[in-house]
Amino acid sequence: MGEKFRLWVPLLVSFLSLALAGVSAVYQFSESKRYSSNTHQVLINSAELAKYDLKLLDYKVLSGDADMRYGELNIQLDSLKQNLETIKDVDPTTLPKIDAINYQVYRQDLNTVVKLSEDATNNMRKDRTKVAGDEDELDLDISTRPQFDATMKNLKHVLNQDEQGLKQHKDLYNINYAKVDFSN
Repeated sequence: MGEKFRLWVPLLVSFLSLALAGVSAVYQFSESKRYSSNTHQVLINSAELAKYDLKLLDYKVLSGDADMRYGELNIQLDSLKQNLETIKDVDPTTLPKIDAINYQVYRQDLNTVVKLSEDATNNMRKDRTKVAGDEDELDLDISTRPQFDATMKNLKHVLNQDEQGLKQHKDLYNINYAKVDFSN
């Protein structure tokens, strides 16, 4: 009995090791898939939140009175920046190829949205010679409001394209960048 036992123990240990490796591989695969799915939803949610912030910025400028201060818009600018910081926390190296490129394209688009929103808001400041502060007066005249509105509409359009592409599981690079012709 002792000799049979010594023959079966290594086989049993080997079998258990293979079983554990298999269970571990299945677990790792399901976690990777879950992370990818969660990341995908985070990108969609981020686009929706950013569009909301842009709509609110636009609404405040179009309906605001002449003595509006920078701080009233800075709330949405900060929200956009926080949204971008959340997106930066995603680890694209753990994502499948299509999700990784979508993450990179969306992150670049959101970064552009943040920068252009800040620029559009800063361009309305009456005194642009100093660093922006919450108490800075804004110049909300007949020329600045439509210009701001046009910028917000363009930025919302970019986010809408990204959101729809993500919801339809399309390649954002092909939607946004591949068709750009640099030959002209």
